[in-house]
Amino acid sequence: MQNWTNPGTVVGPAARRRLRTTALACAGLALIAVAPVRGLTQAEIDAVANKATRGLQRITATLASNQLRGRDNDTPESRVAQRYLVGHLKARGAGVNGAAGGATAYMQPFVDGDQAGANLLAVVRGRELPDEYVVVGAHYDHLDSRSDDAGHCSASAPPGGAVCNGATDNATGVAAVLAIGKALHALPELPRRSVVLALWDAEEDGLRGSRYYVDHPLVPLAQTVAYVNFDILGAVLVPSLRSSSFAVAIETGGAVLRGIVDAAVAGQPLQVRPFSFIFGQARSDYANFVGRNIPTVFFSDSTGGCYHTTGDDLRVVDFAKLAQQTAIAFRTVVGLAESPTRPSFVAGAPLAVFEDAVSLQRVLATAVPADLDLFPPADQALITSTKAQIDQIVAAGPAQFDGNAVSVLLTAAAMLINTLTGMGCHAY
Repeated sequence: MQNWTNPGTVVGPAARRRLRTTALACAGLALIAVAPVRGLTQAEIDAVANKATRGLQRITATLASNQLRGRDNDTPESRVAQRYLVGHLKARGAGVNGAAGGATAYMQPFVDGDQAGANLLAVVRGRELPDEYVVVGAHYDHLDSRSDDAGHCSASAPPGGAVCNGATDNATGVAAVLAIGKALHALPELPRRSVVLALWDAEEDGLRGSRYYVDHPLVPLAQTVAYVNFDILGAVLVPSLRSSSFAVAIETGGAVLRGIVDAAVAGQPLQVRPFSFIFGQARSDYANFVGRNIPTVFFSDSTGGCYHTTGDDLRVVDFAKLAQQTAIAFRTVVGLAESPTRPSFVAGAPLAVFEDAVSLQRVLATAVPADLDLFPPADQALITSTKAQIDQIVAAGPAQFDGNAVSVLLTAAAMLINTLTGMGCHAY
């Protein structure tokens, strides 16, 4: 080390003061270099999670209003919704589309075949790893007035019927994304990784918006740590399942993603049952991210009697349930953004596993005794026989869970979803 003074000279008081100041500054820099990074504690995350519910009812009500007429992509009402949502995104982060300025920095316009639309995205920059990203998203489009006389809504129907408001599909999911984005700023410090808030367009036309995004990503897919998807939240399939919800495709992120979701759910009153990727039937934006090998969890209440009907309006939303779902999702997002280890994508997972049978058995064990009489006699008999089949699979144990059991399980799940969807829309 080179000496700072000439040994043959006398150092005066002023010089000594300068030397001391320099030495203290160097020591301070050394302390900064070795000081441990603080990080967020679980208690701090939990405290904010309980506040990650603000604005849920107001945003849901605005998006599901008759004035926005179902916010179908590439319509005047969709553009009103875009302006409203971009205003919220501006308050939460920077625009992700760096090639643009102003409001357009938050927009990713696209044309995909016969459909046009715009994804809306903002980013909350991470404190340590700003170039790694957790994406949390929900689609904001719905089905305009494409309904028939019976109140069924379809993307292939012409507009002109009653409005398909899409409250649980998917105004509630959008509200959850925005609530999480706002709550991130209430933490003592921002998470380590960046969080992208993504609102997809044209989901109802074949997942077009999110598909365009993964084909033209605004943050690198290789640096996308995980994707968290919301579609149909705050819905009650039958009264006994008011405290039940589902987490689909966790296996795509292996033990790391599973551990983060389990920790987010632990101790919460809402029972969140895990199901493998196939149980989401690839019918939401999560499928496009899994298709690009990105670890994914899809939070949903599944489809029920109000799905794609004019009855999916504000009166059927359970906002207490939505608040619990948003708090759990906030813990999941922050857990992914803080985790010292990135989840690794797991390829080649089986279609279904024994745990799927256990999850379905628990759902049926809750619903069948309490709400079987809500269904017509033919459906009651089908549900009862299906429950007996699932009970047999679980009783046989994981060692006997073979291809035949998988087939029975998948057939049972599809039948139950169709039965629930066909039971008519009710506000429980």
